[in-house]
Amino acid sequence: MEIRELLLELTREQGVTVFMSSHILAEVSRLAQRIGIIHEGRLLQELEVDELEKNRQRRLLLRARDLEAARLALAAAGQPARMLANGTLELANASSVACPDDVARVLVQAGVPPTHLVVEEEELERYFLRLVGMNGETQDE
Repeated sequence: MEIRELLLELTREQGVTVFMSSHILAEVSRLAQRIGIIHEGRLLQELEVDELEKNRQRRLLLRARDLEAARLALAAAGQPARMLANGTLELANASSVACPDDVARVLVQAGVPPTHLVVEEEELERYFLRLVGMNGETQDE
């Protein structure tokens, strides 16, 4: 039996509380029901896993054969997109993320159908870095 399975069994069947400290945030989210985020000795956040999922940023990434035409079509439809360095358009507004099929419809009607369309969720490690103010960049000490 793996340690993860044992810990889950202890919490479910025997009501045991397990306090775990780890830098492997994806593993923590699979095991925990409630998470506390500590940085430099301070508790920054304590929340349920469901709340954590809601706090993570989401964005819609898309590619098309003519990115500039796609960007202009989206802007005209009130869906502003930002061009990323890797040749992808990013839409971060909630309506685009919630309804990517609407974005695809706008592009198809404009004659620039998407060749790639995916909703990307912020990784837990990036969420932590954003929370502590590092924004995913290495900071000099």
